Amino acid sequence: ARKTNLSFMQIFKNSLLRHTFLFGALVGGALILAAFVVYLKDLSVNFDPNLRSINLFLIVSGIFFGVKKYRDDELGGAISYGKALATGVLIIGFASMFYSIFIYVLTSFFDTAIIKEAIVFLEKGLHEMGYQQKDIDLLMGIYKNITPGLFAFGQWFSKALSGLFFSLILAFFFRQNRNLF
Repeated sequence: ARKTNLSFMQIFKNSLLRHTFLFGALVGGALILAAFVVYLKDLSVNFDPNLRSINLFLIVSGIFFGVKKYRDDELGGAISYGKALATGVLIIGFASMFYSIFIYVLTSFFDTAIIKEAIVFLEKGLHEMGYQQKDIDLLMGIYKNITPGLFAFGQWFSKALSGLFFSLILAFFFRQNRNLF
């Protein structure tokens, strides 16, 4: 049996991975910059409505321009729904990875209060939604032990899920027989 070793550089010979990594790094950097500016202004990195809007704009823009550039530069102007979807998901997967690393470093070494703020917000929200106190106590028992790693993973997951949702929609418009962009 032949043994296959893929090096980091061999992976990036694949134009899809190279392209999505580059766009993911750009979008991830923009997400980090936006969160850092909000953090420096002493606003909530978790719950600032302006940051949420900016993040959604960056995610949608990153998918749109990333898929469009990949389609035009690498595929000669035509892309299938599946390839457009995969491109968008990979872009935001990489962007989310960079963002979650930033959140991990921020919550591990600089400001653990960010996690505490999220827990307080969650508990308040559960009360407002009418959950019984015993259910809230059960959930809070779990959430009060959250680590920066789990918190960062949650950030990655939420951004990646948003990216999947918007990729599903944008891929529809990019697909070959309906190339609207």
